[in-house]
Amino acid sequence: MGTTLGIIGVGEIASAIVDGLCTQSAQARTAQALTADAPAIVLSPRGAERSARLAAAYPHVEVAATNQEVIDRSDPVLLAVLPQQVDEVLTELDVPEATTLVSAVAGVSVAALEALLPHRPRVVRVIPLPAVRERRGITAVHPGHAPVEALFDRLGGTVVAETEAMFSTLSATTATMSAHFAYLETITEWLIAQGWGRTDAEAVVRGQFVGLGTTLADTDTPIADLVAAHETPGGLNAQVRSEWMDEGNRQRLSAALDAVFARVTGAPRP
Repeated sequence: MGTTLGIIGVGEIASAIVDGLCTQSAQARTAQALTADAPAIVLSPRGAERSARLAAAYPHVEVAATNQEVIDRSDPVLLAVLPQQVDEVLTELDVPEATTLVSAVAGVSVAALEALLPHRPRVVRVIPLPAVRERRGITAVHPGHAPVEALFDRLGGTVVAETEAMFSTLSATTATMSAHFAYLETITEWLIAQGWGRTDAEAVVRGQFVGLGTTLADTDTPIADLVAAHETPGGLNAQVRSEWMDEGNRQRLSAALDAVFARVTGAPRP
């Protein structure tokens, strides 16, 4: 594997990866303090606005004229386009056998990608999360590949899925992120209904939950233990947790995850 990272499809996740690789933290980005060990990065012209911003921010990031130029100059190459764009993008490219193609495309299997790559390069799937921007994201990898793992270990760490089915279970869990924010939105709207202004209500909710995120990031306490640590028997937290996250809601959440898993694997929906 070479030392230049190519990226085809410069959306939000790809931008987060570049920011994370090029700076130590959000504070460093504000000060334009770059990491000394950041790799050379070549971006596709796809996502022109983001590509231009990243190239302007970091001296070792540049934008190629074409997607094929990204392939020709880079190894590994991160594919981060939308699932419906995969066929169009890959059928126009000549990807050599020696290149490692790292796919961040949800729901497209290794076999489906290999069918579009006549030279049969190595294909590795990953699930990077937004927290890679802060070097705090855990990235799922399948199949295991030491250089790809090393790249994402710099962004917070990796877990290797032994099978593609196991990898897809993690794809399913990433579908819960907007529901998390919808939960916070519901709490905010309840405060507003009680008479609070939106600005103050959102400030209170943000302040309440930002600390919980820090707890998750800075400790390895089992999550089940964190539930117990944030409530007392018969207390207010225990009341909301038991009345809202009852067995029915737990089963509905599990069923929703089953349905997403079926969608990303192409299996019949349960």
